[in-house]
Amino acid sequence: MSFHTIIKLMDIKTLVAGIVPVVLGTVYSRYAFGKFNIIYLILLLISMILIQSATNMINDYFDFKGGADNKEKGNEKALVSGEITPKQVLGIIFVYQSIAFLIGIFIASQTSYYILLIAIIGEIISILYACGPLPISYTPIGEIISGVTMGIGITTTVIYIHSGIFNLNTVLIAVPTAIFIGTILLSNNLSDMKEDRKIGRKTLPILIGIKNSEKLWVFNVIMLLVLTVILIMIGIYPIVVLVNVILLFPYKSISNFLSYDKSIFTKGKTMGLIGTVGLKYHLAVIVGLLISIMFKIGL
Repeated sequence: MSFHTIIKLMDIKTLVAGIVPVVLGTVYSRYAFGKFNIIYLILLLISMILIQSATNMINDYFDFKGGADNKEKGNEKALVSGEITPKQVLGIIFVYQSIAFLIGIFIASQTSYYILLIAIIGEIISILYACGPLPISYTPIGEIISGVTMGIGITTTVIYIHSGIFNLNTVLIAVPTAIFIGTILLSNNLSDMKEDRKIGRKTLPILIGIKNSEKLWVFNVIMLLVLTVILIMIGIYPIVVLVNVILLFPYKSISNFLSYDKSIFTKGKTMGLIGTVGLKYHLAVIVGLLISIMFKIGL
C-alpha cells in the first residue's frame, strides 16, 4: 500500500468541501463575534480532512462491493485497480474515524457536548449516503443532503465552537457554501450518469436530464454572486467582500463548463471547474473578511 494509493483513496480533490466551511466559519467568527481559537482551527481542519476522506472511502467501498465501479474508473479508484484490498480500506476508515472522534471529544470537552451529538448525526448521514436499503447516493436528494449537512452544518458548528453563538446570521452566511458543496456532487453525478443509470441509481441528473443539470450548475454558480449581494445588503458581510468576489470570480468557468460533453472521461475537468469556482469564491469572501478584521483593529 503506497502513499499514492492512500491519496487516491482519500480523493483529495473533494477535500475542499470539508476545508472551506472550517476556514469560512473560523474567519466569520473572528469578524462577527471577535472570537477565534487557533488550536480549534487546526484540530477542526485535521478532523474534517479525516472525516471527508473516510466518507469517500465508505462510498468507494460500497460502490465496489455493489459493482457500481468498473475498470473504466481504475485511474481514480484504488479498489477497482487492485492497489488495495477491501479489508485494508475498512482498516483505514476505522483509523481515520477514530482519530476524528477523539478530536471531537476533546473539542466538545472544551466547548459543549452538543458538538458530539452533531458529529454523530453527521456520521450517520455519511453512512446512510453510501449504504442501507436505499443509499442517499442512489436518490435525487444527494445534492441537498450534502449541501445542508456540510455547507450549513459544518460552517455553523465551527462558528459555534469558536464563539458559542448560533443564530440566523450564522446560517445565512453558510448558504452559498451549501450551494457550492451541492454543486460538487451535481458535477460528480453529471459525469457518472451513464454508469449510474446502469446500476439503477436515480440521481438528480438522471431525473432531470443532462441539459437541465447543466442549467442548474450554471444557476448555482450565478447564485453565489447573487447571495453575496444579498448578504451585504442585509448587513451580514462588509462591502469589501463583494469587491473581492467581483474581482476574483472565475467568470470563464461557466462558458468552459458548457463547451464540452459531460462523461466519465471529462469528469476531471468538470470537478476541476467547480473546485476552481468554489475556491476562488470563498477565497474572495475570506480575504474580504480578513481585510475588515484588520481595519477593525486599526491596521
